[in-house]
Amino acid sequence: MKILTQVLKMTRRFFSFQLSLLVIFSLPYSSLADQQLEQKPKTVLLDITEIAERVNEIVVNVRSNSEGGESLGSGFIIDKRGLIVTNFHLISNTPPRRPSAQAEQNPATKLATNVSVTLNDGRQFPASVKGYDEATDIALLEIVTDGKPLPVAELGDSDSLKVGEWVIAVGNPLGLDHTVTLGIVSAKGRTGFGGQFDDFLQTDAAINPGNSGGPLVNAHGKIVGINTLVLERTQGLSFSIPINTLKSILPQLIERGRVARGFLGVETFDLNPGARSALKLTPDQKGIVVQRAERGTPAARAGLRKDDVITTVDREEITSYVQFNRIIASKAPGMKVSIQIMRDGKPYTISAEIGEEAKGK
Repeated sequence: MKILTQVLKMTRRFFSFQLSLLVIFSLPYSSLADQQLEQKPKTVLLDITEIAERVNEIVVNVRSNSEGGESLGSGFIIDKRGLIVTNFHLISNTPPRRPSAQAEQNPATKLATNVSVTLNDGRQFPASVKGYDEATDIALLEIVTDGKPLPVAELGDSDSLKVGEWVIAVGNPLGLDHTVTLGIVSAKGRTGFGGQFDDFLQTDAAINPGNSGGPLVNAHGKIVGINTLVLERTQGLSFSIPINTLKSILPQLIERGRVARGFLGVETFDLNPGARSALKLTPDQKGIVVQRAERGTPAARAGLRKDDVITTVDREEITSYVQFNRIIASKAPGMKVSIQIMRDGKPYTISAEIGEEAKGK
């Protein structure tokens, strides 16, 4: 017993000594850790239930009839006056775009004969098309309510989104009203879907036919995307239009009903290893390659020609054809831009006057 008692006393002393060392040596580390934690952004608690309840109020069911039959989709309220955002393909005879599809010109856009909107509380109203933009697949509807105030969506900032962030999709897939699904942002800036302004958010939140036009929401409950596209024969690959795309054209949709964009009339493609080799460029050369400058266009008048490599526009570095299209589209017709190019291995600067994109009648 005496031996056992001595062993226990020695053990207590040992652990007491260890604990003292731990406290002494951990103090500076803890202080440093606290400082690092203070510098990091606060963690956002993802309260899906609260977000779903709040967002469901602004999500609507969109139903339209056209020559192709009936279309069912989603939308969300952005203004107390009854303005609702949805997808253009839901209120037109134009089928939704598919990956690898060639961009087609629509000489005569035909809208649905009638469109109706059902609110979260069950009220139903006929809707008129206030504005639309085929290029981005966005439409703006308007309803005249019965006087009751409408809840309004809070728009976020899709540019600040990071890959891996939690997102929530809300909509009416397959006619199942106000379905909520959860996922993450899988990628940003996805292109190659047949549109010159493609810049999709990719998410693995479950999206199905009927989700089109509905909101993609971040962990703060703010709308960061418009759900629009699903890849067939795949799982976990869904795409949304960044909400900043809507914000950039919304004033024009409200005021004019359409979007006026700058135009050059040039077809381009992204630089790749094959093009760099063929054009004798360095492996780190950035820019886009001119494939064709259409006759009689601002691009042709400015002197752009096949195999020119566009490197900057008004000193802004060009990294992709989608970025280039967005920059040119944002310029007002009549404005002059300075374009830096590489031709036969030498740099040149040319001036081009922006034209206006032709619209189908």
